[in-house]
Amino acid sequence: MRVAVVSFAVLLSGCLSYTRMGPAAPLRGVEVVVKPSAPFDARVGEVTIHGVTLVEGRVAYADPDSLVVTGRRFLSETQTEYFSAGSLVTIPRTQIGELKQKRLSAWKTAVALGAGGAALAAILVSVGQLAGSTNGGGPPKPGASVQAP
Repeated sequence: MRVAVVSFAVLLSGCLSYTRMGPAAPLRGVEVVVKPSAPFDARVGEVTIHGVTLVEGRVAYADPDSLVVTGRRFLSETQTEYFSAGSLVTIPRTQIGELKQKRLSAWKTAVALGAGGAALAAILVSVGQLAGSTNGGGPPKPGASVQAP
């Protein structure tokens, strides 16, 4: 049962994608990816990352002037990845080049559920074939067909 739950969670985790957001401020707690219009410096704990080109995390606060993201992953100009346990990064709205929100993809979900259903059906059919027939058969016992005189 645990394997089925874990498999189902793995299948559904692949069904998420990032979709472009409009000009409206995202809601608090929403997973976002921010690509700034120009690289900026971000302070992550005791380290300052220079030339940040991508911030991935959750929205902590949003208003018409700025977006505060609890950053989980940062990518610099040199393509170096930095990970954080949730450093707050304030990005002015004028510096946001692209803003994407994590959402459930309908077609990926349909494909994953269809593939999962097909795999389950294949497993059930193969187990049924391994079990054999239920007529109580089996090979005859030696000497059972020999009749006494």
